[in-house]
Amino acid sequence: MNHVNYEKWLQGKLIPNLESKSVIVVDNASYHNAQFNRHPTSHARKGAMLFWFDKHGIRYSSIMTKAELYDLIKMHKPQYETFAIDCLLAELGDTVIRLPLYHPDLDPIEKIWGIVKTRIAAKNVAFKLRDVQQLAEQNFAAVTMEEWAAVCRLLKLWKKST
Repeated sequence: MNHVNYEKWLQGKLIPNLESKSVIVVDNASYHNAQFNRHPTSHARKGAMLFWFDKHGIRYSSIMTKAELYDLIKMHKPQYETFAIDCLLAELGDTVIRLPLYHPDLDPIEKIWGIVKTRIAAKNVAFKLRDVQQLAEQNFAAVTMEEWAAVCRLLKLWKKST
C-alpha cells in the first residue's frame, strides 16, 4: 500500500459511502499520513532547518546547535503539519482523527483484522494466493455491525480501565 493507492481507495470506495460530517479514525501508517510541506528531519542540513523557521516566522538563535534547532522544530511542527487526506476530507466536511503512535490496541480495525485472519486461517486449505484473496473478501464482507459494535465496546471498556 502507498499513499497514491490509499487515496484512490478513499475517493473511490470510502468517500462515496460516508455520511456527511463523518469522523475518520486513522492509524499511523505512512500512507495515511502523507504531508504537504514536510518539516525538516533530524538529518536535514542546518540551512534547511533555518529556512523552515524563517518560512514560518519562528524565532531562533543563530548560535543554536543543529540538535537544539531540531528540538525547536519538534516543538513547532504540529501546528504546521498538513496531511493530504485531512485536506481532502475537510473539503467534504469530514474530520480525521489520528490514533497515538504505537497503540494498535486502540484501533478497532486491528481487532477486526484479527477476527478475519482467524476465519481465513480456519478455511485456507489450498494455500494459494487467489484462494486467500477470495477468503479475505468473503470474510471482510461477512463482518457484521454487531461485531464492530462489540469491538468498539470492548475498546471503550479497556480505555476506561487504564
